[in-house]
Amino acid sequence: MIPAASADTSAVTRRVVVLSMDIEDWYHVDYLDKNLCDRSYSMLDGLEVYLGIMDRHGVSSSFFCTGEIAESIAPSLRQMLLAGHEIGSHTQSHVRPLTIPGEDFRRELFSSKKTLEEIMGSKVEGFRAPCFSLDDEKLAMVREAGYLYDSSRIAFKENPRYGRMELAGFEEVRPCVFRDGDFFEFQMSTLKVLGKNVPVSGGGYLRIFPWWLMGRLIRRYIGNNSLYLLYIHPYELSRKPAPAPPPGLGALNNRRFRTGLGGVEAKLNLLIGALKDEGFAFTTFSALRKSLTDTGGA
Repeated sequence: MIPAASADTSAVTRRVVVLSMDIEDWYHVDYLDKNLCDRSYSMLDGLEVYLGIMDRHGVSSSFFCTGEIAESIAPSLRQMLLAGHEIGSHTQSHVRPLTIPGEDFRRELFSSKKTLEEIMGSKVEGFRAPCFSLDDEKLAMVREAGYLYDSSRIAFKENPRYGRMELAGFEEVRPCVFRDGDFFEFQMSTLKVLGKNVPVSGGGYLRIFPWWLMGRLIRRYIGNNSLYLLYIHPYELSRKPAPAPPPGLGALNNRRFRTGLGGVEAKLNLLIGALKDEGFAFTTFSALRKSLTDTGGA
């Protein structure tokens, strides 16, 4: 078992990192039409690659699982809990919340939560929206559905798929952590470069950009901040060849999807090493939330 997210009660004062994975398959990528993709081809082997990395480094992670694939990986989800990891929701069908009516989003929230809780036999506390596609109105629905925290906020206006949240009524209890009562919002890490926010929190940014550049930006960020949040996807760590592109996928998006595949595992190992060198403590969102709740968010 991985030591200790649950034992990391010093998470309020120490330098803290939360690694996370959004569990979805390659055809869930937003700029692909999953109805035209060969869904018999899976790149979920990247989940096992990621778990191996966590095990070798002796660290824990938070996961946000898409409900429609949860049954196919149910044994892995149960084992992940036993190993000290945390499982949250990433909607039921990986639809962007801001593209659907409120009632449809409520169904996504409740359905995925129910699916995961039945598989794991434990409560789902956290939520992350696909493409960080959330606003204040939809965030209120997340709270109403019984979740205790969300991690869908990112300060990067240049991506039109991302949502915007003002978080009126929330208090920033530490940089990038916001609280309203017993509910928390964790904002993804960005670095100010030439007056603009640049995401340094993983995902496609870690995959596409060369390590000499992204590594430098991340080191600058972690050298000056006490909280770092990372997200990644299974297909970015898959050891399988990239699938044939679906019909109609343009050259730009095809290149965007394929660039950097095969190189993320090495980058992630370097990143974890850099975080350890800087003295960061590894925890999960739920453990960090508990630490902040127990200490009043101080």
